[in-house]
Amino acid sequence: MKKIITAIISLAAISFAADVQVLAPTGAEFSPEAPEMVQSLVRASVTQSGNTLAESADIQLRTNLMTMGSSIVVVCEQVNNGSVVASGKQKAASIDDLDMAIEGAVKTALANLAPEAPESAAYAPAPSSNDEPQYVYVVPAEGSGNGEDPNDKFAHKRPTRNYVSYGLGMAMWHNYDFTYRNKDGKTCKELGDFDKDLEKRCHEDYDTEMTWEQAFVFHYARIFEVIPQAAITIVNNMNMSFGDEWQWHETFLIGGRWFPSTGTITPFLGAGLGLGIQIDGHYYDEEEGFAIGLATGAELGVIFFRNSATQLEVGFAWDALWDGFEAFDRRFGAGSFYIAINY
Repeated sequence: MKKIITAIISLAAISFAADVQVLAPTGAEFSPEAPEMVQSLVRASVTQSGNTLAESADIQLRTNLMTMGSSIVVVCEQVNNGSVVASGKQKAASIDDLDMAIEGAVKTALANLAPEAPESAAYAPAPSSNDEPQYVYVVPAEGSGNGEDPNDKFAHKRPTRNYVSYGLGMAMWHNYDFTYRNKDGKTCKELGDFDKDLEKRCHEDYDTEMTWEQAFVFHYARIFEVIPQAAITIVNNMNMSFGDEWQWHETFLIGGRWFPSTGTITPFLGAGLGLGIQIDGHYYDEEEGFAIGLATGAELGVIFFRNSATQLEVGFAWDALWDGFEAFDRRFGAGSFYIAINY
């Protein structure tokens, strides 16, 4: 008897199946193939729910993905003649669980299309010990008239592609000119007015001219691609010289990048502002060789395999560091070339 009832219910479900048009999903920009993948999963879930896919229909299914922490929330809305009549929401802990979340959200959003559903409610039969049908009612979502849920504050957020970047390279570093003055404020020339040899020794021992020296650079960055054309960045470049005197130059900058295209090979321009630290062994006075203060920088480069989860980055960076927050005439700087892996 149960088998006969099940067969009758199945035939009724087929007879009352509704035509559903699946709209293009929004918020699925976490990878280039994600929109197509999400739409395919939604279409498959509509078919599994017993309804029929249609290229154009009065009943439409709208899907939106959004991030909440490390999870992805899937919201499906059933739209009938421009108004939201039912919705379903599921949360996926990761991309691996996205298919199950989509299936659950679609099933809930289309539950009121089940055969012989009570008006203004959706139900699904649940097993019972006394063989009496039990129903789980889903209250339809209130529409705002324009097809949007006014209480859904996350509706327009999109997943962010995050990368960690590590790189190595070479740099050219420079310090600044420094003229020695004794406690009376006299320079080497003034001290050696009557003794050229004394002036020469004083200048060679204490005065420091601006020098350019080669250095190694270690590059580290965090890249948050908020939209395909722009990213927020945290960049740390550390230079260590292997010239006549040891020096350490490091800047920590918060800024952004702009991508003129979204292809597999993409150039970029970036800039940032932050803090820096410098230790330079050229100066006789340690206070002159130590600096901490404002820093700024700019970058130019190319990212290869941009559409991949692992990327190759080749970049040029220039940064400047001022000693303190007022002494802008005492500026250290470095230009760097690096090769990095973003993942």
